[in-house]
This record gives sequence, structure tokens and C-alpha cells, in this order.
Amino acid sequence: MQQVFYRIILALPLIFLLIRGKFKLEKGELQYFASIGLVFSAFLLSALSSIVFGCPIAVSVALIYTQPLFTALLAAIFGKERITLKKLGIVVVGFLGVLFVSGLITEPLSNLNVGGVGFAFLAGFLYAVYLYLKRVRKTSYSPLQGLFNTFLFAAPCTLLLGSVLRLFTVNPSFVGFSMLDSYQLALLALFAAFSTTLPYGLLNFVKPSEVSPTTEGTILLLDPLLHNLWAVLLFQQYIPLIRYFGVGLILLSAAAMFRVKSI
Repeated sequence: MQQVFYRIILALPLIFLLIRGKFKLEKGELQYFASIGLVFSAFLLSALSSIVFGCPIAVSVALIYTQPLFTALLAAIFGKERITLKKLGIVVVGFLGVLFVSGLITEPLSNLNVGGVGFAFLAGFLYAVYLYLKRVRKTSYSPLQGLFNTFLFAAPCTLLLGSVLRLFTVNPSFVGFSMLDSYQLALLALFAAFSTTLPYGLLNFVKPSEVSPTTEGTILLLDPLLHNLWAVLLFQQYIPLIRYFGVGLILLSAAAMFRVKSI
């Protein structure tokens, strides 16, 4: 929770400089930005919490990137794209991959990091909701103005979520705050710039009229491939081969969804 809060707080002045102080927030848009700020905060908190609760990086990222499948379903539900039997079959393949990568059908329940798997799966859904809400933002805001307003609400939402979670757990790795030294602050500043402002700023530049929801969600799939590479090279986190098969099914289904959309 502390990392999420600091990443958002440290990103705000950087974005403010990038928009040259041209702050804009219409009264009628308060509810929208409060909603997307809450979803973004919950998404980032869920994604990081899956690691805290012992979910291997490769498994966590694969479950988070069920996002294209949720994105396709949300687009169909809200009438943005029509879902066909072929698309439905692709979604089923993706969720089969989720069962493999999470270990739900290959390992005893006692061996599973249920908390970590649950948070990662929740993050995938919240990521899709965030992408959907981002697409309905009014065009009167510049991409970075929209991101600034999102983070402006996401910061207090993080503290609110933390207060609620403390009613159920006191795990310091999850909801605790600690004093930070200069090195830790420097790392968080880098996270704020390169892992928060840069990627989500670029996402806000995607024009809904030019890129469909399914295509946008699928293009992001380079991320989990790199995460798996770093997990092995930097942290020596190896997972059973059957779980990598699940990772492959998830990525294959998302890529197939992109192929169906582009035909």
C-alpha cells in the first residue's frame, strides 16, 4: 500500500510539470475521476499484493494479463464490440490457461497461494475496468490532464482502501507504512516516473476512435513476456512446466482475439 501511495504522490508533480500547470477539472466530471481513481488504485494495489502473498512473478503476471479477456467481455457487455462464438471459444481457452497457471487443476489446494492468486486474478479484472473507463473520458481533457486527475483521486483512494483492509489484516508488508531512507525514496521516484507516469501516460494517448478495446488490451501483452524473463534472470523464480503451458494458453488466446478482430 505504501508503494502504491508514494508512486502516485510522486507522479503528480511530474505530470503537473508536463501539463505546464494547465489543471482542469469540471464539476460534472468529479464522479468519473473519483471512479477511475478508485479503480486504478485498487488495480495497482491488487497487482503488487499478489507478490506480497507469495504468488510467483510469472504466475501473478499471467493472471493479471487475463485483462484482454475481461476487456473483450466488457466491450461486448457495453456494446462496444460484438462477441461471436469464435471469440467466446478464445475466451474459454484463456480461462483454461488461468486454471493451469494458477495451479487450480494441477496441484493440491493446500499447495496454492490462494491469497496471491486471488489478488492477481482480481488485478486482471480491475485492469480491464480501468482501460474501459479510460476510453470513455471526455476529449476536452488532454491525455496527461486526464491522468493527473485520475492520480489526484487515486491517492486518497489508496489510503481509504488501506483503512478498510486494516479491519481485516495488520500484515505490515501489505498495509503497513515505514520510514524511508534516501535510497528507498529514490527508488520510489524512479517507479513513479518510469513505472507509473510513463506507461499510463502513454496509454492515455491511445485514441478510442483509432484502436478498439480488444486491440488495445492485446497490444499490452509484451509486458508479461518480459516479466517472465526478468523473473528468471533476476530472481531465479522458476515454476513448473505445466504452469508455463498455462501462460502460453493465456497469451495465445489473447493473440487469437487480436487476430479475430483484425480480420
